[in-house]
Amino acid sequence: MGMPVLDDYLRRQQLLGDSTLSASLMIRPLPTSLMIGSLQKSLMIRTMNASTETQKPVFEYGLMPVVWKQRYTSDHPLSLNDGAMIGARGYQTLMSAGVYARVGILSVQLMPEWVYAENRPFDGFPVTHPKEIWTSYNNLKSKIDLPDRFGEGAYQRFHWGQSSVRLNYKALSVGLSNENLWWGPGQKNALMMSNNAPGFMHLTFNSTRPVNTPIGSFEWQLVGGRLNESGYPGLDTTVLKSFGIKPRVKRHDWRYYNALTVNYQPRWFPGLSLGGARAYSSYSGDMSLKYPKQWIPVFNFFFKDKVGGETADPGVERDQVVSVWARWLLAKEHAEVYFEYGRGDHNWHLNDILMEPDHVRAYIIGLRKLVPLNQKRGDYLDFGLELTQLGNNVNTFLRTHKSNGAWNTHGAILHGYTNQGQIMGAGIGVSSSMQVLNMAWARDKKRIGLELYRLKHDDDFWSSMRYAGFFDHRTHWVDISGAVVADWDFGNFLMNLKLQTVGVLNYMFLYDPVLTEPPYHWDYGRTRYNFNAEIGVAYVFNR
Repeated sequence: MGMPVLDDYLRRQQLLGDSTLSASLMIRPLPTSLMIGSLQKSLMIRTMNASTETQKPVFEYGLMPVVWKQRYTSDHPLSLNDGAMIGARGYQTLMSAGVYARVGILSVQLMPEWVYAENRPFDGFPVTHPKEIWTSYNNLKSKIDLPDRFGEGAYQRFHWGQSSVRLNYKALSVGLSNENLWWGPGQKNALMMSNNAPGFMHLTFNSTRPVNTPIGSFEWQLVGGRLNESGYPGLDTTVLKSFGIKPRVKRHDWRYYNALTVNYQPRWFPGLSLGGARAYSSYSGDMSLKYPKQWIPVFNFFFKDKVGGETADPGVERDQVVSVWARWLLAKEHAEVYFEYGRGDHNWHLNDILMEPDHVRAYIIGLRKLVPLNQKRGDYLDFGLELTQLGNNVNTFLRTHKSNGAWNTHGAILHGYTNQGQIMGAGIGVSSSMQVLNMAWARDKKRIGLELYRLKHDDDFWSSMRYAGFFDHRTHWVDISGAVVADWDFGNFLMNLKLQTVGVLNYMFLYDPVLTEPPYHWDYGRTRYNFNAEIGVAYVFNR
């Protein structure tokens, strides 16, 4: 996951009807040999049979790509789908390289990552907000491990990155991995699993290609792993103390994460993918090896009343999230449409979900179309649109009487749906919404285009301010941005570039009007600007 150029290239090739890609791309990463190709070298040994001479590979090895990513952000942190990199102001870089080897059914991939961020100070949550709003924001931050800033100085960290040790047999693989995962059809966001956070150490049992059956093909992945905290406070504790606000104390034991995803391609509907995922997280200090079922809660009944309600597993608090998706690939039209719909807050029974299916819900809707420009040269117009909605609706507020059911947060698992201080699913925030429109020229691995974004930050917090007595519909925090993007290959080098300018309306929910004469209710608020530049380079070794 996160390889410059190649991630998006494979998706375009699938739209163009590449018959060598049987995988749905709904569960990634793909096996090294399929994703990157021609990275491995084979040492051949000759064996003699009675009448024929055969060649049999007994050992494969290769160098993984050397990857160097850099980013500069001018005003305040901006981060999305960048793995081990963090949200930080200033300069940041990630470097990665490694090796791959296979002996029989055993494969080893070692690809660690090193991250350095300048992590310069920036204007955080405004001290001009009254105590009541700080209290409300602290309540939101207390239910998720999502620090505004990762420490007070330069940040650097070593990760195991995209490393794994596996046993592979035909279409089956089992092993230990630290790789980033991506589940679902979204291209800018994924509700359950994306590469927005660093990879986490996990045991995995998964398919390496679609498994064909009389009714269609199946892909799956079952994981059990360890999620770690960031170690940094969510907000400036000095300001909290000045208001007399006590931060909610989080536990420091690691969290156990168990998740299952399955994708099905029906035999009778070529191009259709139907899938879903279910995930649980709980604090490791509550788990016990005496009770094996505690470690595989994804196989519990779907409704809470069927597993004993609140007393199903005394002493073990769990956060459950679930999503379903569909994607229709129309290869002849070089197009696709897709959606993903997710639910938090474990449903009590069937009536619960039938009456309020939109309680603590999130969804993604998208489409993409390649329009031929010059088929002889392979030129296409690449058009895409994706909408992501994480914020709740009125049902959740009426049901909970306050904003305590936000996506990615939890009232008992106070680190929320995160790893090392970053959201594992849609990285746009706790309850944000984002719309993305992109248009580009594309040919093979080359692509140059324009992306337009609208990001509305943490709408559940904005709505909760009315409980603090400061409800104002003018205080939405909204980013409007445009970005020039480019992917290019130069022989063995793969390069991607993104230059993004962001207009920030009401930064951190502070409506600071530029008063007119006479002043009007809808006077414009002050706009801040943020500039973000990203460049990624990968060198892929040939056979």
